[in-house]
Amino acid sequence: MKKIFLPLLLMFFISACHAQKEENPFVGHWVEIMPINKHIVQGINLNADGTASSIGMETLKYEQWKVDGKTITLKGKSIGNGQTIDFTDTLDIIEISPNSLKLGKFGQYRVDYYRVEEIPDTKDMNNLSNLLQKFDGCGDLQTRVYKGTLPAASNPGIVYEITLYNYQNSGDGVFKAKLTYLEAQNGKDGILEFSGRQYTLKGSAEDKNATIFQFIPFDNKEETMNFLYQGDKLIMLDKELKKIPSQLNYTLSEV
Repeated sequence: MKKIFLPLLLMFFISACHAQKEENPFVGHWVEIMPINKHIVQGINLNADGTASSIGMETLKYEQWKVDGKTITLKGKSIGNGQTIDFTDTLDIIEISPNSLKLGKFGQYRVDYYRVEEIPDTKDMNNLSNLLQKFDGCGDLQTRVYKGTLPAASNPGIVYEITLYNYQNSGDGVFKAKLTYLEAQNGKDGILEFSGRQYTLKGSAEDKNATIFQFIPFDNKEETMNFLYQGDKLIMLDKELKKIPSQLNYTLSEV
């Protein structure tokens, strides 16, 4: 019996140690909740072997990470102005949970991250919901589609189809847009598709209590779109959050 028990005991300890390594709460893909550049998805990958890599940041390349007590040290390379500089940044660990990582420095600098299961790909419009922060009490993921034909200066109109993804108890989300320019290319329709972040703003230039949906494309090539939210309808606004002065129809309806 002892000969059988000892190998089983050793296997148990080996398995337990292996599980502890896999359960490191810092390991994973972390995306910034409120990045400085709102149209960019950015963050950091922390790997189990101590290596790291950047998400969405071409000029800041993370390479290594290490936790020591209540601090985390990140090492990598900063690229810019024709030169590459090695950097080491030590940050305070304010909070770590299964889905949230909050880091700070000197009580002033702070970055909040949320965990995602897959590295976000802003070009994959079929899996945009992976970019959303999931938190306790966020509710169910909801999908809404708004569609309508809006006026255009040089063709019969532009068919807007905007698909919005967000959690029920979150005012922000992500979107994908399909714009069909009717008869715009030698009598044939032209199609433009892009995706980005959706933010909910309070107040317009004409109504301080209005709810505004702002759509900011990821690639920053298309212009930001602003719409007055009225439940099952979206009314296009101009850059100054004012209604477009026209008798023409600038309304999208939920389908």
